[in-house]
Amino acid sequence: MLLGLVACLQAAALPIVQTTPTLEEVGNQVYCLCGCVTTLNRCPHLPSECASRAQMQDLILKDIDQGKSDAAILRDLTDRYGVRVLASPPAQGFDLTVWVLPGIGLIIGLVIVVLIVRRWWRKSKAPQSSSAALDPKIMAEVEEEMNRMESWKD
Repeated sequence: MLLGLVACLQAAALPIVQTTPTLEEVGNQVYCLCGCVTTLNRCPHLPSECASRAQMQDLILKDIDQGKSDAAILRDLTDRYGVRVLASPPAQGFDLTVWVLPGIGLIIGLVIVVLIVRRWWRKSKAPQSSSAALDPKIMAEVEEEMNRMESWKD
């Protein structure tokens, strides 16, 4: 256990190496604005047909050449094109609802399912009361018929 603790402390002491972002990494994080509703790298149009794609790729490559980080490039794209360019919206302000609502919907759905199953389970366990009481005349006729059947067997 002590050895594991020492290994963790050594790993924490190592400096974090920042890699330079690539066009592919950044292109997977932003939407192409030509209207194809895909990320920049997955735009189905040819580069010669999609002016948005070429313009955005040029801007990203220029920022990479300037040595900007991934976050700085995304910030530049957001400043230029707005938040709609981001493939995953930031978890702040109104955009936070995109991250929170699915979880809330799942919890509400589970609660509804649990309540429905409980109601069905309670109904199945409740004793079934007979709404129609047996008529004494009919019971007497049934007993008489049974007696006749017994005497016929003998």
